[in-house]
Amino acid sequence: MRLRFHPSAKKLERWLAADAEAELDDDVDGHVATCDRCANRLEDLAQPVPEMGAALSATLQAPDDLVRRLGARMSNSMRNREDLQLFMELEGVPFDTVRTLLNEEEDQ
Repeated sequence: MRLRFHPSAKKLERWLAADAEAELDDDVDGHVATCDRCANRLEDLAQPVPEMGAALSATLQAPDDLVRRLGARMSNSMRNREDLQLFMELEGVPFDTVRTLLNEEEDQ
C-alpha cells in the first residue's frame, strides 16, 4: 500500500533508526524513494556521524611532502626548459623564435 500523505517526522525518525537487519516500513521506503520533499526531511533529521568529520579531514588533508614534491617537479621543469634553450641557441636558433613559432601553431 502506497502512502497517500507524507509520513510524519516521528515515522521518518523510526525509519531512520531501523537497523539493516530490521524490517523497514515498505510504504515509507517506497515513498522516500520517490518523494524529494521527504528525502530532504530525512537529511535534516539524520544526525551527522562524528567519525565522518574526522575521516573527511584525514582524507582531504594534503600529503606531508607535497611542498617538497612540487618544488622538485618545478625545478625539473625549469631545468628542462633551460637545457632546451641552451641547445637551441647552440644550434643557432634563438629560443624566442621557437617560442613564437609554437605559440602561432597553438593559435591556429
